[in-house]
Amino acid sequence: MHRIYVFLIAIVLLATSCTGPKRSVYFRENTPLDPTVTTQKMDRFKEAIIQPDDILAINVTSPSSLVEDKGNTTVAIFNGGGTPFATTATLGGASTNANGYLVDASGLIDYPFLGKTKVGGLTIRQAKDAISGKLRSIVKEPVVEIRIVNYRITILGEVNRPGTIMAPNHKISIIDAIAAAGDIPITGRKDNITIIRENEGVREFAHINLNSKEAFNSPYFYLKQNDVIYVEPARSRKQEGSDFFRFYLPAISSLMSTLLAVYGIIQLTTK
Repeated sequence: MHRIYVFLIAIVLLATSCTGPKRSVYFRENTPLDPTVTTQKMDRFKEAIIQPDDILAINVTSPSSLVEDKGNTTVAIFNGGGTPFATTATLGGASTNANGYLVDASGLIDYPFLGKTKVGGLTIRQAKDAISGKLRSIVKEPVVEIRIVNYRITILGEVNRPGTIMAPNHKISIIDAIAAAGDIPITGRKDNITIIRENEGVREFAHINLNSKEAFNSPYFYLKQNDVIYVEPARSRKQEGSDFFRFYLPAISSLMSTLLAVYGIIQLTTK
């Protein structure tokens, strides 16, 4: 009978167990605490590459207020311009309008006085140089600024605030994205986060383990535009979604508790 008592206690503990701490801690190490400071080179970040469907805000200014006459046409300095597009705000779900030039499937934009201009596959810096080089024939010393106005990351799954995150400075890490989404609760797995990325027509599925400091060395630590992050629920969260644990586990636990109480009373009365 004593074995049955122990067995019932074990079943109750297993049925009501929660996620262990190993999957709940960021950058966990199994080695004892080392007081020395370790360093890592921050060379994983790469400048954003302009892709099809990016919307570019392009501003052109000049140190001189003068512009050259080309025929009978005076060319003005270009600020903004382009077509209004709806862009999703940071985790809010609201839409705002932003003017910009849409990069088509061939990597081209239709820019004033330049016509079809190739920017796809270029970094922001390279695109600036390409456009300013073409504008020098009509604008004195042009200064070109380019920004991807729809540079966004989507985060789904077991986070406190899933949604879309805008990154106006074109630099965002997976830590930044998770922080913007309100962190991963204890019901989410930090050791197997999926990153979905489209790269030159190929969809990539990568995994990163935020329980380890090696996550900083991953080529997916810094995110790219249109990346999708999925945080998998922990085992206890999956249990909540199953019909068995949702409907039958409370009844089984209650029955076991009753049996344990009856057994305890019998033990006391027989002594």
